[in-house]
Amino acid sequence: MAVYRPKYRDPKTGELLECPVWWYDFGFAGKRHRGPTKETRKTLALDFEKGERLKIERAYAGLPSETPMHRIRTVSEALKAYQLGYQTGHREKSVSWVKERAAHVERLLGGAILPDLTETRIRGYMAARLAEGVGNRTVNMELLCLSRAIGHTWRELWSGVPRLEEREDIGRALAPEEESVLLAAAAANSSPFINRFIRIALTSAMRAGEIRTLQVGRVNFADCTLTVGRSKSKRSTGRVIPTDGDLGELLAAQVAWLEEKFGPVQPQWYLFPTFGDARRPNDPTRPVTTIKSAWEGVRTAARVTCRFHDLRHTAITKLAEQGVPDSTMKALAGHVHEKMLERYSHIRMAAKREAVAALALPKAVNGGNPNADAKGNAKVARKSRLSVVPKTPVID
Repeated sequence: MAVYRPKYRDPKTGELLECPVWWYDFGFAGKRHRGPTKETRKTLALDFEKGERLKIERAYAGLPSETPMHRIRTVSEALKAYQLGYQTGHREKSVSWVKERAAHVERLLGGAILPDLTETRIRGYMAARLAEGVGNRTVNMELLCLSRAIGHTWRELWSGVPRLEEREDIGRALAPEEESVLLAAAAANSSPFINRFIRIALTSAMRAGEIRTLQVGRVNFADCTLTVGRSKSKRSTGRVIPTDGDLGELLAAQVAWLEEKFGPVQPQWYLFPTFGDARRPNDPTRPVTTIKSAWEGVRTAARVTCRFHDLRHTAITKLAEQGVPDSTMKALAGHVHEKMLERYSHIRMAAKREAVAALALPKAVNGGNPNADAKGNAKVARKSRLSVVPKTPVID
């Protein structure tokens, strides 16, 4: 098979659909090569497939598989070109993700030309980053970013270098004591709004980015609801969260703070505005870019080891411990998959102890003798029990 269009089943309707993009699939030297051509026209897809065959044949013969201009590019040049193109059609958070990952790759490998990125060089990069104290997942994401900038998959570039094993239990829910000291540290912090920012996260299960870009017009005080703006996924975007109780009071206090600082509030204003050169909020039409410094100050003062995202874990854990149905938790938190929901809802030990206590056996009556009958006649109970034991037959 040269080129084909794979079929897939629509998760909503169950209908079998055909992918509009053509894929190539061929064998060479005992190996199968398959991947997307990124073309919707078959003629162009066939040209792409021929080009892939040619690259593999030249590489098998020990010849350069790419043009000289592409081969002599440095890692720094490849990353810059990739970041420039990535800005089109991707969200701000995704662009920021690429920028953060590329910075460390450029720092350690920026001067190297692409042909020098051997498996030995990549292993050395892994060792260097791990020695700096970063996690396995971070290293994997950085090299994934590098492979995308080069234009090939990890497997195609460094088939002999497996990805580092990643932890599945990254997040955790804060214990009530940790939550209390964290809130106390937030209240004492000099930031003008980190205290409310943290409290809103704990009472809404919203992501940091969702809170950061929350606008006044999305808060409906009459109906006691807020509508989440652009989020991580389509399912999370536009979800409605009730604002009864503490959450509503926090939002009202933040709007009052905005009015005090900038005058009558406008629907397009952000609840948490950007800072100026004097480190003071100065433009409510733009959201604050980051809360990292204030958050680190709070976390350090509280001496609690956690990420800001763990506040979301904590909120969802509380919902799970209260017996809130999964469908309701999905509607509030914006989750889609059951597996992801299980990852976030960590039932804490205190709740587990209460659950186990509910499994306790009934208390024994009459002095703790479980063999006694309801009237306390232990001898009768013992006699009746012995009477049902079969006698050993006598052999003549």
